[in-house]
Amino acid sequence: MSIKMKVNGLVRLTRVNEFLAFVTVTTLLGAAAAHGEFTWSLVGVLVANWLVVGFAFMINDVEDAPDDALTPSKAVRNPVSAGHLSSRFATLASLFIAALSFVIYALLGGWTFFFGVICIVISYIYSWRRIRLKNIAVLDFLSHIFMLAGLQYLCGYFTFTSTLNDIWFYPLLMVGSISLYGELFNEMRDLEGDKKAGLRHTAIVFGPTITKWMMIISMTIGVISTVITFFFINIIAWWVIVLIIVIAAAMLLPPLIRMRRAKNAIQAQAPLHKPFEIAAALGLLVQFISPLALLMIK
Repeated sequence: MSIKMKVNGLVRLTRVNEFLAFVTVTTLLGAAAAHGEFTWSLVGVLVANWLVVGFAFMINDVEDAPDDALTPSKAVRNPVSAGHLSSRFATLASLFIAALSFVIYALLGGWTFFFGVICIVISYIYSWRRIRLKNIAVLDFLSHIFMLAGLQYLCGYFTFTSTLNDIWFYPLLMVGSISLYGELFNEMRDLEGDKKAGLRHTAIVFGPTITKWMMIISMTIGVISTVITFFFINIIAWWVIVLIIVIAAAMLLPPLIRMRRAKNAIQAQAPLHKPFEIAAALGLLVQFISPLALLMIK
């Protein structure tokens, strides 16, 4: 196997495009709620959070390779089940990424290190076949909420403070609700293939009807907490909100056109996620970087 194929397989294994924007949002929201500023500590926690979520996706594909091989679309996407990476090589690469995140969290110290280590552990046992939290109803979405949203937020928050203020909970509720919706969405999307693989996650145990109601409730909570976060607790500047809306509107047009061609409601919603995530990530980055840019200009 060529080096180029291995590198390409590793990039695909991380699935970086699936989480980069959302992790940026969760981390920067945590920092903003703690009234943090653009420092090397912010860069460090952002990189550590990217790495730990990358590890979560990587080890998930390693452990899921036998199951993914049962579904053609998933088998092609997973570089391990597709034969582009060996299971051993992919495992070692995953553990190396986890070790890097561990080191950076350790340098940040205190509560950030504590929550970072918890995230590494959950990321592993979420997919590890001997425990596999993702295959235990209720625990699947609870671990998903913290592994891919809540703990990144808390790491970003505690990088700049060691105490809880009056506003910390609302952004956490927002990212947690959105993460819950995303997990249930994925379970509904992969329902038939997961049944063939013998999985027992929430959507399979409780059924499509209850799962759809859970999605509606989580999205409702997400919308309410988003409104509070963006418009009432003053951690995001008004001009940043305008910038996010403009970027999102510009990016939404192509997905809306594709949505008309979707075959069902689940497929129709999929293209709408990323524009909001990317717009929010860019807006929050600009908010943190702009004071530094103004100082450099002066």
